[in-house]
Amino acid sequence: MIGKVISAESDRITARILLDDIENINMGDLLIIESRFKYLARVSSIFSKNIGEPNLPDKIAVLTDRIDDMESLFGTQFYYAAECGILGVLDSGIKPAKTIPKFLSKIRKAESKDLEFLLKEGKNYIKIGRLRNMDLPIKIDIESFITKHAGVFGKTGSGKSNTVKVIIKEMIKHNIPCLVFDIHGEYGYKRGLGGMENVIVVGLPGGECDVSLTVPLQMIKPGDLRVMTTLTEAQEDAVALIHKRYGGKWLEYISQADTENIVSEFENKIQMTTVLALQRKIGRIVDYNFVGRDFNSLNYIRDKIRQDKVIIIDFGDYEHDDWAIKLITSVISRFLLNKYKKYKKEGHKTKETLLVLEEAHKLLNVDTAKKTVFSDIVREGRKFNLGLCIVDQMPHKIFEEVLAQLNTVIIMLLTNIKDREHLVLSSENDLSDFKKEMKRLDIGEAIITGISVPFPIPAKIDLFSLSRSKKENFDQFEFNELDI
Repeated sequence: MIGKVISAESDRITARILLDDIENINMGDLLIIESRFKYLARVSSIFSKNIGEPNLPDKIAVLTDRIDDMESLFGTQFYYAAECGILGVLDSGIKPAKTIPKFLSKIRKAESKDLEFLLKEGKNYIKIGRLRNMDLPIKIDIESFITKHAGVFGKTGSGKSNTVKVIIKEMIKHNIPCLVFDIHGEYGYKRGLGGMENVIVVGLPGGECDVSLTVPLQMIKPGDLRVMTTLTEAQEDAVALIHKRYGGKWLEYISQADTENIVSEFENKIQMTTVLALQRKIGRIVDYNFVGRDFNSLNYIRDKIRQDKVIIIDFGDYEHDDWAIKLITSVISRFLLNKYKKYKKEGHKTKETLLVLEEAHKLLNVDTAKKTVFSDIVREGRKFNLGLCIVDQMPHKIFEEVLAQLNTVIIMLLTNIKDREHLVLSSENDLSDFKKEMKRLDIGEAIITGISVPFPIPAKIDLFSLSRSKKENFDQFEFNELDI
């Protein structure tokens, strides 16, 4: 026993903690409350209290050399307490708590035997770590994680990229196709999954790859230009007119046609200054060495995904080029969504497929999110077995309507108060109990919450390794930003 219940309400209790145990209690710890029912609770706050007058701590502070004498006269004046959220009642699993535990019910730390219901067997779960301070594996429901969308959030150095590698490695074991937009070369050959069976690295110049990435010019739509840059009303009208007439050759026409001929052909409905501005913007796109070649990487990617492969898009030298990042992620993701829609309409079965988007705030911020295909994927992708996992170190920059669509959230260390507050306010899941814990997580620790787990789980994520037999953990591993 580590304490007793001293107050309770419908979703939380306050526990008095025994003096000898106070430094063995951590935020996020799972506790068992023994009453008529066995309640599972999670520590959300730890604090000290005093009995008697409110100013007693201040008076004691100036009489520290006499405190032992005072305690002998008046008894112990201080005690320790923890506030805990009630997660549910344990009964061959976990179910919602509709009652509260009795006053002075005994409290102890949860043990592995209390949570054996987490040891689910079968092919529908992936293992990504263990419960913090317990040798009990964490298993996540695959279908819920993929098709109902997920997010992995943590500051640089927190271990979020390692978490994504572990997730993808598990997807490979279960023959789940994935497409990973690897902005900073975390998942390919440098420090990731490159070379593993069923993994294909499709890359841009500057990165090691199996196949070079090429995007046909005709696959680029006017909407992609709007995502990449701001268009004036006149430029929007001009693009619409040209695209209506030239279809898939609209970019080629703008970049190659004589400026005066464009103005003349459209009977002065497009002004010279507008054409010149569009040609400057279009010129940057057509000059990319991965645009306009004969080989169509999109069909190649589609075919390999249908063979249950994992595709890593390595951005190589373009990792800091926001235009290239927005263009490639938008074109490929729209292509796949349209194909999956077509397959369903034709009655063809498709396997759950996961898209992983690093640096998500570049495309899913408040100014851009509604313009991108990703807003369509988070809204309707589940109907076509296409899911999205967004990965970011600055969740406060992500549009709140996107965060609200993420039904599984893996939270790692977040020291920025804006990030914590934005997650709490925007998430579909109730994260209010975790605000204090988010800024105290260690490297590799996480809070996993949402519909793919039975309750919010304090986790220690496995350390990614290409060797399946090699056992390592975060305590044996020295991190730096490149490893993450």
